[in-house]
Amino acid sequence: MNKTLILIHGMWSQAAVWNPWIPALQNAGYNTLALNLPGHEPGASPTAMKGLGLADYVAHVVQAAQGHSDVVLVGHSMGGLIAQQAAVQLQPKALVLVSSAVPAPIFPLRLNTLLGTLRSFSRPELYWSTLALTQWEANYLLYNKVPEHERTAQYNSLIRESGRAAYQLAFGGLNLAGSNRVDWAAITCPVLYLAGKHDRIVPASAAQALAKRVGNIPGSLFELHVFEEHAHMMMVEESSRKRVNEILSWLSSQ
Repeated sequence: MNKTLILIHGMWSQAAVWNPWIPALQNAGYNTLALNLPGHEPGASPTAMKGLGLADYVAHVVQAAQGHSDVVLVGHSMGGLIAQQAAVQLQPKALVLVSSAVPAPIFPLRLNTLLGTLRSFSRPELYWSTLALTQWEANYLLYNKVPEHERTAQYNSLIRESGRAAYQLAFGGLNLAGSNRVDWAAITCPVLYLAGKHDRIVPASAAQALAKRVGNIPGSLFELHVFEEHAHMMMVEESSRKRVNEILSWLSSQ
């Protein structure tokens, strides 16, 4: 097999977010490379990602992929959008998106998202600063389908995130610089997107809008699966093992 799965984490996270799935992926014969995005390395300064944007993260993924053949990009949340942008350059064998951020012109924010993000996005200095979630915000946005007794430990694993990257992600077509756009016509590999019906930070409706747009591109190979039992953090939710097995089954069919 010898395919390498490059695992790209999302906002406020590190490579360890993939730990629940890595044993199953490796037992199936895949090499795994779980990346820490710039400024997210264990032991880094809490503000090390200050001023970094999506292009910095994409460049890191593209560099990490050098020397690896038969690459599959797997991205969660912000890491999903990074994977989409990196796929344009890398032309991977496959692309797996888990609760993935969506590109412009799709506008991802919904009213229920604002309950967990308004405090941060109302800070005028955020673009050149960093942001952290309160525990209430994390439980509301990220952990609403994680067992309650596990939420505090999950929250304690979070770190800060670049305000610049957050702005680039959040505002769809209002990002006039276009740093959150993806040339989907240039992505020719098969794509699997797993979405949670109860996701409050990347709503399933945003994933469905992406599937509709990509589905209109001739020759696109895009599958979207929406799960009633899931929200944003599939890797640590109760049906986690089912989802990694589904990814493995899909990869084996490609």
